[in-house]
Amino acid sequence: MKLIMENWRKYNNEPFQLMLEQYDKKILSEKQLFETWQKDTLKELKQLNEIDWEKEAELTVDPDYKPPHEREGILQKGWEKVNDWILEKSIQLVDLAKRSAMAALKSISWLINKIGSLCGGHPTVCKVAIMSLVVFAFYMAMAMFHTPEAQAQLAIGKEPLSQETVDVMKGYLNEMLEIKKERDPLGTDFEFYHKLLAQIDELQSKKDLIDITNVTEKVNHNLNIVYESLKEFMQKQDKDDARHWYGKWQDIGSRIRAWWSEITYNNPDTGKVIRKLTKHGMKILNKGN
Repeated sequence: MKLIMENWRKYNNEPFQLMLEQYDKKILSEKQLFETWQKDTLKELKQLNEIDWEKEAELTVDPDYKPPHEREGILQKGWEKVNDWILEKSIQLVDLAKRSAMAALKSISWLINKIGSLCGGHPTVCKVAIMSLVVFAFYMAMAMFHTPEAQAQLAIGKEPLSQETVDVMKGYLNEMLEIKKERDPLGTDFEFYHKLLAQIDELQSKKDLIDITNVTEKVNHNLNIVYESLKEFMQKQDKDDARHWYGKWQDIGSRIRAWWSEITYNNPDTGKVIRKLTKHGMKILNKGN
């Protein structure tokens, strides 16, 4: 634990922390945050690639060869440099994921591609770095649907869904609505989607967790159908398609604002309801609003 904390302090460098602080204070946008991180990372990666790792690895044919950890020299220092850099990036990605897990996951994919394109002449180092990042990405992706960060009030049993998952559900609902509009442009039953989207935001403001598997409430039943349908859809996609749809729907869902209200007109003499009207609709905010 002491070693972990020392490494954490070592790599929580001031420029990176300053960048996070600027994002938290809304000086930097999410796009600027990740673009700056990628720019700095690319610069470091190019510097890391200056050593001919494979040539150094050829030293292993020497009968007097000693493993890197048993001798001083450029190979040992080189491997330490690679390991340190991977650790540094992993720690930074954890902090970035706290701001946006989806954007951090995309950054891992970006970094893996960059390593593959820039380190073609050094497959051993690339293999180590890429394997480490793939494992890191796997565990991050597994945590995305049930993460304690940015918890929503909607839950599966006692497990709260992440805010990103709820946004994906909203984006998925919007996709279903768009398909319905294409098939029936003059349709009058769009209210169902507007109402459900509005109810999601309403439930998010509740104090207690809302277990959508408890389908005694109609809204819970509908949300559970959406969640299970979304999960089934994702499971049928390959990884690239799943990332595409997840990212698209999360982005759209986070910007959807829906409303639904009911106006009741009563007979002033009898008090009985004589007419009901609903007002409903939705809009997708522009990015940055």
